[in-house]
Amino acid sequence: MRRIKLVFSDFHLGKGRLDEYGRINPLEDFHDDRKLIEFLQYYGEKRFFPDEIELVVNGDFFELLVVDEHDLLRDRETEQTALRKLHRIFEGHKEVFDALVEFNSRPRNSITFLPGNHDSGLLWPKVQEALIERLGPSTRIVAGAHNIGPVHIAHGNHHEFAHSYNVRNFSYRDARGEHIFRLPMGDLFVKQFLSIIKRDRPYIDKVKPFTMYLKYAFVNDHFFWSLLFGLARFWLSNRFSRDPVRRREFRLSLNRVRNALTHESMDKAAYNILKSTSYRYVIFGHSHKQVHKRFGAYGEYINTGTWNEVISLQLPHLGQRVERTYVHIDATDEDEPVVRVKRWIGSHQLEEDIAL
Repeated sequence: MRRIKLVFSDFHLGKGRLDEYGRINPLEDFHDDRKLIEFLQYYGEKRFFPDEIELVVNGDFFELLVVDEHDLLRDRETEQTALRKLHRIFEGHKEVFDALVEFNSRPRNSITFLPGNHDSGLLWPKVQEALIERLGPSTRIVAGAHNIGPVHIAHGNHHEFAHSYNVRNFSYRDARGEHIFRLPMGDLFVKQFLSIIKRDRPYIDKVKPFTMYLKYAFVNDHFFWSLLFGLARFWLSNRFSRDPVRRREFRLSLNRVRNALTHESMDKAAYNILKSTSYRYVIFGHSHKQVHKRFGAYGEYINTGTWNEVISLQLPHLGQRVERTYVHIDATDEDEPVVRVKRWIGSHQLEEDIAL
């Protein structure tokens, strides 16, 4: 019996492509429901019935930070707010979740979710219960890394200062006795700043590398100054928040500044893991940048990228593209798995809506 692992990440499913008025929803990032359904149906075909297939969703499958305009007014994430948004996502992508249920119903199939920074709400117990109830008992949520023999799988956000949180101490009790998620600085940036900009510039978080866009905007676009002053307001409002936990998160000390400036890149973190452990493969997501790199005798680093649109400003990838990359692991022999990076093509599509 073959043991196949399929790893992908960063879909950011929101409440759906269209809002309640039938208009394009600028806060929805995932527009490839049909392609994902085809993928699930393919690996659910009879040819794979003898195989054990685990779908490893390596973080940020759900957009649990902002799914609609209401969420832009909230900066306190609780178990109930995460649960409400999860059900909105179920409704907005019903056919996708029906396909996941069908895939998961096969006797030897299973689905494993690793919370990322955009769907860290999966750590709440009631959210996990709702997800398992929707997809079936062969669903599990793994907080942290998921290791398969010599393969180390993690979302990767914990290697970046602004997006890291403690999976074992992710909430605190406020003055009213309510449990609040300890949102890292990067998540608050998405909720309070980036998602507001996306209403007018839905492409803003898809541009890679963003530093090149800033250089262009400095000369050609007044947005640069709006961004600069907006960032200042963002930091000040949190640094002097009424919430003491929030104030501590945004304090500027020499130690925090040093950590922010010297934190390891995704590539460096993967290299250190390969060099200091027995793992032969490190698989991350988070960056939305597909990477496959060999570090000599230490092993290989793979980033699964995203199934969402990316706008590259670098040659040779200049322009808009959707890669739909994933990792296929044939783990029949746990000591020597066959690891391949693949791109899902799917069938020909005559037309599709475009988000303006």
